[in-house]
Amino acid sequence: MSFAFSDLDLSNVSQSSRLGVGVHKVEITDVNWDAQTGALSLDMSGSGGTLTDTLRLYSDNEVGKRISEQRLKQYLVATDHHNPDRPDDIGWFKGKRVTIRVEPGKSFRRDDGSTGQYKNITGVFAPDADVPAPAPAPAPASDPFTSAPSSQNFDDAIPF
Repeated sequence: MSFAFSDLDLSNVSQSSRLGVGVHKVEITDVNWDAQTGALSLDMSGSGGTLTDTLRLYSDNEVGKRISEQRLKQYLVATDHHNPDRPDDIGWFKGKRVTIRVEPGKSFRRDDGSTGQYKNITGVFAPDADVPAPAPAPAPASDPFTSAPSSQNFDDAIPF
């Protein structure tokens, strides 16, 4: 099979990168509701890139459901919704501006063995809110399979 470079069509590919840890002023550019899973996805764009926040509002996981509901209410309050207790139309969010705080989440291991870190939106605020920066990420723990704990760093000069 032969591929022609000139046949590439990149018109639907974004130039933006993903928003990193920090405080970002963003616009909600798209909203999607998945009726099968009960998940609401908010696509956001800011000067540093893009990010999607997926809220699992009908999750079987009670903690995840509670966190999603709390963050949905934060979005409703931050966008000055007329009744934040009773969201009525997902179209409300499109084009609204908010400030989000993104913090480091859990670490994970990629298929190639390298380590990555999830990012969590931990707060949603009005667009003009003064939001403190997130705490720095904790130092990664050593890998027990590739490095010895400090108690096993042996010193050859053992006095007997």
